[in-house]
Amino acid sequence: MPATVLLRFLSTLWSAKPHLLVKKLDELAPVPSHTSTREDDEKDILNVAPLHGKQHSSNRASGKKKGHNWSIRKIPDDEDPEFWTSSPSRRKATRLSNFTGAAPVFLFIWTFYLHAQCILNIGYNGWSFSREVVVMGIFVCIEILRIALGIMDCACRLIAAIYPVWRPRYQLMGDNVPHIDVIVTCCHESLDIIQDTVLGALAVDYPQDHFRVVLTDDGASAIVREWASELKKPNLYYTARVKKGAGGYKAGNLNHAVQFIKALPGGPADFIAGLDVDMIPEKKWLRAVLPHLILDPKMGLVTPKQDFYNVPTDDPLFQSNQTAWAISDFVRDSLDCAWNSGSGYVLRRAALEEIGGFSTGSVTEDVYSSMLMLSKGWKSAYLAESLQFGLVPSSYLGHIKQRTRWNIGGIQLGSNFNCYLSKAHTGQLSLKQRLCGFWCFTSAWCHILDMVDLLIIPALPSGYNKLPGELEILIRLARVSCITTLTHWLHDCGRGWVVGYRTALRESGLQKYMTHYYGFSIIRSFILPRSLGGTKPGFRATGSISSSSYERCASRRAPFFSRVRHIVLGCGVWVHLLLTASYLFYSAWHVRHLVPRIASIDTIDQGKTAELIPWLEVSWLAPRLFKVLGICLTPLRYTLSPPNDPPRDKLMGKREQKTGARHPTNTARRIKWESWSIFDFEVLSSVMMVLNVYVLVKIWDM
Repeated sequence: MPATVLLRFLSTLWSAKPHLLVKKLDELAPVPSHTSTREDDEKDILNVAPLHGKQHSSNRASGKKKGHNWSIRKIPDDEDPEFWTSSPSRRKATRLSNFTGAAPVFLFIWTFYLHAQCILNIGYNGWSFSREVVVMGIFVCIEILRIALGIMDCACRLIAAIYPVWRPRYQLMGDNVPHIDVIVTCCHESLDIIQDTVLGALAVDYPQDHFRVVLTDDGASAIVREWASELKKPNLYYTARVKKGAGGYKAGNLNHAVQFIKALPGGPADFIAGLDVDMIPEKKWLRAVLPHLILDPKMGLVTPKQDFYNVPTDDPLFQSNQTAWAISDFVRDSLDCAWNSGSGYVLRRAALEEIGGFSTGSVTEDVYSSMLMLSKGWKSAYLAESLQFGLVPSSYLGHIKQRTRWNIGGIQLGSNFNCYLSKAHTGQLSLKQRLCGFWCFTSAWCHILDMVDLLIIPALPSGYNKLPGELEILIRLARVSCITTLTHWLHDCGRGWVVGYRTALRESGLQKYMTHYYGFSIIRSFILPRSLGGTKPGFRATGSISSSSYERCASRRAPFFSRVRHIVLGCGVWVHLLLTASYLFYSAWHVRHLVPRIASIDTIDQGKTAELIPWLEVSWLAPRLFKVLGICLTPLRYTLSPPNDPPRDKLMGKREQKTGARHPTNTARRIKWESWSIFDFEVLSSVMMVLNVYVLVKIWDM
């Protein structure tokens, strides 16, 4: 009966109509009475009156003032289909992945209960203090914290699964469109990268007299300034601030551009767009994003996902970030808490001015500023549309610095909002938004637990096989351990339905091999004092981080031993090397002592116990060994055999004769998979799952 009720409940949730953010037009913006009638095939084109009853003066470009209505067209799913948004099956898969992501939380509670039973039996039976007892106690403490954090994760994912948000796709029509200022930030990046982004921004499908591009250069490069002036584009402006100290890093650069725009002819526009200098926008970018702000006067920010065109073949460091754009950002958007991704966004100037500009209180100024807007009552939206293509870091050093900065920024964000616990510090954030913020804040701290779990050599409780009662607990514990591992794998399979099996598993692998980087950076930034090695979190533009080894450039690559020394010693891969050696040694030691231990067991049922103990050993040891090998072999293989990135020119298409812009080729926009290897993380994970199933079957009836 309970199983039937549960199935009916889940069926009800699954069949519930998703909360689509497609509201009636008259609920969002006034529609003028003189809206013209359309033919049946043009009914999706909507005429929208200006939100404030007037248009921004355009005397800076055309000298004319227009007051016409803005036309917005809703794009059908079958027209120019988007990988993430148009497929109903992928929408179902996204919901399913959130359901499966909540399942391991309940198994964590079961595992904690069984571990607690083992600890209590130690006291009841007077067992001696041992290494196994210490390790078991640490595991119990970790699991208590994981359960608390997992409940937050479970709640957020279930809300997103039951009430998902799918943003419709729009297109702004015609030449009568809002004015907008596009800010491109740069700081010591290569000139060719700056050129492609600026020219791409100037070539977007938008009336030239309705948008301006401001190139704000924190590097104050004379070469960049000269190139910008030589273009002689009427809607391109160059500026560089005079910095005093850090100056707010990227946030300070953005704030300088905002103030610079106020002094331009015609004054500032009502909307501001931002681009990282390595992100080339698609031509439809502004026409796809602006309608969401036009239709809802309380919408303060709209941000699209980021795609990349230089991901190496087989993505050896798992840099594509597709799982985040396809699933995690959907969860946040479903909780009314979409974050500014840092590039491709469009925001309302009024919302930015209300929070005092881009915040300098975090190394992730984009996310912090968007949360401040939400706390003032503004809305935000996430678009899963491919509207920009950029560059992933081209070195191991740049990759780990970018990832750790994002994690540090998440902790700073939660600290600035007092962990989202106090209404006095969160303003107008709703309960869902505060729950989402707390979930992201605790997830950033959770890497400390992952690091402790990873660095402690797993110790099988070999002293627990003396009494039949304890053996029964260990059998149940081994079963739960296998089932928990399988549910994690099933969750990855659910995500694989959305982004592909290899990509889904590699996202898990990314978080694991980055664990000690996250952990050490948290300790140094928030726990240790300066006298003991503590540091203040800082910002450095990812595109300006260069590596002396040039490991991905075949023509400039440093000699083998120099490259290995740089990555292993300078970038912390020695930790992965040490972990691999430790786990292999521990496994060999365990196997060597397994047979003598079985032979020395003194119980009534000698045969059953002798058969049972090896499988208990395997159920504990094998998953951890395969997990560590999969984690550590990723950076080690990269160190020994880095990918060969083609020259960036080969990834780009031909320049347009009129605008000079060029965009990534269709081939470069897709991840290239060539071969499978037994050392791939996803292969080792799959082998571990097969082993888990086999062990579970063997110990189930024992």
